Amino acid sequence: MSLKLNIRLSVLLLLLLLLGLGGYAFFTIRYLENGAHGIEQADFDTARRTVLGFAVAGTALGIALMVRLPRLVVRPLRRLHGDVERVAGPGPATRVAVGRRDEVGSIAATVNRVLSQAQAERRLTLAELFTERNRMDSLVGSLDEGLLLLDEQRTVVLANPVACDLLGLPLPELLGKSADKVAATNELLRDLLAPLDAHNLAGDAVPDPVFTFPHKGENPHYQLSISPIAGRDAAGREAPAGYIFCLRNVSEFKKLDEMKSAFLATISHELKTPLASIKLSLMLLQHERTSDAERQTLAAGIGEETQRLLHMVGQLIDVSRLDAGAGIKLDVKPLHLPEVVGYATRTVLPQLRDKQLQLDLQLPEGLPQVQGDVEKTTWVLINLLSNAIRYSPAGAPLVVRAVAWGEMVRVSVEDCGPGIAPEFHKRIFQRFAGVPGQVGKGGSSGLGLSIAREFIDAQGGQLWVESRPECGSCFLFTLPRG
Repeated sequence: MSLKLNIRLSVLLLLLLLLGLGGYAFFTIRYLENGAHGIEQADFDTARRTVLGFAVAGTALGIALMVRLPRLVVRPLRRLHGDVERVAGPGPATRVAVGRRDEVGSIAATVNRVLSQAQAERRLTLAELFTERNRMDSLVGSLDEGLLLLDEQRTVVLANPVACDLLGLPLPELLGKSADKVAATNELLRDLLAPLDAHNLAGDAVPDPVFTFPHKGENPHYQLSISPIAGRDAAGREAPAGYIFCLRNVSEFKKLDEMKSAFLATISHELKTPLASIKLSLMLLQHERTSDAERQTLAAGIGEETQRLLHMVGQLIDVSRLDAGAGIKLDVKPLHLPEVVGYATRTVLPQLRDKQLQLDLQLPEGLPQVQGDVEKTTWVLINLLSNAIRYSPAGAPLVVRAVAWGEMVRVSVEDCGPGIAPEFHKRIFQRFAGVPGQVGKGGSSGLGLSIAREFIDAQGGQLWVESRPECGSCFLFTLPRG
């Protein structure tokens, strides 16, 4: 039975008692007004008892209804309120109990439907949040930059693997910990917090500091950028909500600066030496006591030094053309490699004799022609031979070999020099680069191998090195068959 029907029946019962009492009293009064005769005392007693009975019954029913009706209305609502509180609380309850099929039960059923929809939306929202969090974790974890996130209390709320590696701390010792407390025992983190204390933030006029992490081997230089996170306080005013620490690896830029500095020092020395020699030779030429034979020798020396200067300037011009995107102009046609090797070896013959190197040419008969530019290919081979001569000990053998290699022909220049460690095999083909301890040895500008690789790549071949320390070096390049 519904709550509404219960209230109506209770009120109807009370109304019937009141109407019965009123009707009985009304008819009794009319009967007396019409001059009733022969009324005995027993009739008065009966009427009195009847009226009293009606009054007592009405009073009892009124008191019962006064007590029962509030309970009848409030108790289901109170029970519904308690169930809703349990569902809203942190407990495991997820539904409201439906006791009866009355109005309160209908409300409870409606609340359950709303809760079911809310739970479905919550599960969907949680799934989306979980997906986005996984994406964000994957993104942050895959960064090659160190990333630290501090909240407004300077508590570490995020640290990616690179940052943990740089600081030398596992993630549990950083996450959720106060950065100041961790910095008390970690000098690296203390150094990173110093720019924040000095208000050196990203975007200001002060350059971002660069820190060195010795345990990172060849890549120890990281530039720190601190970006504030904008937020709102309780009053709606803008307030800092934390800071993002970004450590960007600038080791390559540092290396580039160092290589450029080394290159400038080398090229300055290489330009100064022949210029000084030319100047001295010119002074001797102008001296009246210099004989004709000596003048011829001095003129030949000036020519050699001039050719050396032209060679260096030519390298610089080639590099500038490549950097400007001008590309490499090729005159590709069928080449006979023995002819190219012969011309290149004749060019470096004075250097070979000067160091008494034993040149071994291994050019098999029937070697196929190749497609290439004769000038560029000869330049590459001369550069490789010059490097081999520069680093070979006196009297050592130097082997030039050419073999058919599938659809290509492979040419190699093998020396007995100090060799190159595997970790430097890629680096030596970069501009201004070199092997530590050998940079600038013999006047190398650090441009020859990078230009040589550009020339070979432009002709459809490859240039690489095979070498180990103390075992000599073998530079190889390939060209397509003609």
